[in-house]
Amino acid sequence: MVNVVPRRSISIWRSIVTSPVLTLNGWVAFNLPRTVTALGGSLLVGLVAVHAYVWIREPGVPWSFAVYSALLAVCCLTAAAAMMFAFKPRVPQAGWYLGSLVCLAFLAVYLVSRWVSLPGLESLTGRWDLAPGTFALVFAAAFIAVHTTVLSGVNVAYPQRQQWYD
Repeated sequence: MVNVVPRRSISIWRSIVTSPVLTLNGWVAFNLPRTVTALGGSLLVGLVAVHAYVWIREPGVPWSFAVYSALLAVCCLTAAAAMMFAFKPRVPQAGWYLGSLVCLAFLAVYLVSRWVSLPGLESLTGRWDLAPGTFALVFAAAFIAVHTTVLSGVNVAYPQRQQWYD
């Protein structure tokens, strides 16, 4: 009885990810594992770069934003390194999941900060017209989209390969 909820949620998750809409009914697939992995790593590094830009350009940033940016940078760079430089097949997979978790957390913080002005960050929060915030949103959403295509089988990520034969 204890394992009913996790099994059910896992089966629901798998049915969503393998749905014909997300897999394009199996008609479209790409066998570019290194390119897809490099794209995922680049999107995570882009998210870090936007936060570094804001941290450098914004005068008088509070320590809470500096800690948040440092934690985000460490997590994103760890995920990118795990995706690209791992020797065991499970490590890149963990890197993809860590990257998605970090991007989802960033999206939650970003969306909350658009409605609620945070102390010490009045010029960065409470507004929708902040260009670095929009860039960071695009990087995080694009990483989640690429990871979804990897999970659905449309793309392949390193070290996996499609076993296609003509």
